Amino acid sequence: MSDSLILRVGGLHTIDADLPTFRPTHLIGILDPAMPEPLAYAHDPHSRDALVMRFRDSEAGVDGGPSETHVATMLTMIERAVAAPAARLFIHCHAGASRSTATAYTALVRHNGIARSEEAFAELLRLTNKPWPNRSIVGHADELLGAGGRMLAALDAYRRAHPLRLEAYIRLHRLRAARDPAYGDKLGVAAWRLPQRRSRPAGDGGPA
Repeated sequence: MSDSLILRVGGLHTIDADLPTFRPTHLIGILDPAMPEPLAYAHDPHSRDALVMRFRDSEAGVDGGPSETHVATMLTMIERAVAAPAARLFIHCHAGASRSTATAYTALVRHNGIARSEEAFAELLRLTNKPWPNRSIVGHADELLGAGGRMLAALDAYRRAHPLRLEAYIRLHRLRAARDPAYGDKLGVAAWRLPQRRSRPAGDGGPA
């Protein structure tokens, strides 16, 4: 990624430190419909262009999940960040694993170009720790950007290579939430569900 756009991905467990240290010029926050806005939003709110979206971390057209309209709205914010000089784009969801990483992947493809979609996914893996990008968001972005399936191809190859990653991620955070209930409440871990086995990669009900 060039110096004209710096990207960071986070979650509700990191946002208290992320906002004052990263000092984003642009922010995309993705929350469940009933999740209160994090108190960290009150930190210097006039210093950034902010977009807060509300939809569930679901796939395969499940009600309340990401729609094409949601992704188009996020792309509008991404366009503003790409066009701004020395932009610092912070994207967060609940756990910093699914909705935010899919949006970050979209931002990388928009910034670097469709022809470099595979490189953009590799860059996402350097920016995040074992992500599980929401496939519905990536699918809508692939269509809106005219990527012709290249964005989905990179994601699906990653999922095939790491078929148990989502289950391991959910179990890890459930254990942490059992030890620290406040942590579980902050991320909404009680609502997470292990994915059902399907013929294609999926992740409904997983971490946000």
